Amino acid sequence: MEERRARPNGSASFRIEIGLGPWGLPEEVAQAAVLLRRDLLQLDILAVDAIPSALPEGAKGVDVGTIGVMLVSLVEPVGITAVIDLISAWVGRGPGRSVRIELGEDVLEITRVSRADQRRLIDHWIERHAKP
Repeated sequence: MEERRARPNGSASFRIEIGLGPWGLPEEVAQAAVLLRRDLLQLDILAVDAIPSALPEGAKGVDVGTIGVMLVSLVEPVGITAVIDLISAWVGRGPGRSVRIELGEDVLEITRVSRADQRRLIDHWIERHAKP
């Protein structure tokens, strides 16, 4: 796991869950998660960690929640803009892609809606969280 040092001026963390539509196989979700994580780590952030989820007793196979859910920790809350822009671009590069972002009780879902509508939703969400 790659990690960067925290700076004394604060940090923020939020949960992201990626989706590939109803046809996304667990292996495809895993590969998409690896690629998105790699892209996110190129930004000025502390870490991108997988969030494991428990399988129901007796279940077999891969838990998609384990491979498609991550915790993104930022150096500064103002870095949210770069992360959201990267995620939005990632969603736009493939059919069926979506990302659900949770910061506390606030949720932003990025899907392939019109660019103008998505930008308006993203800007409003960032405005609520990017101010230090």
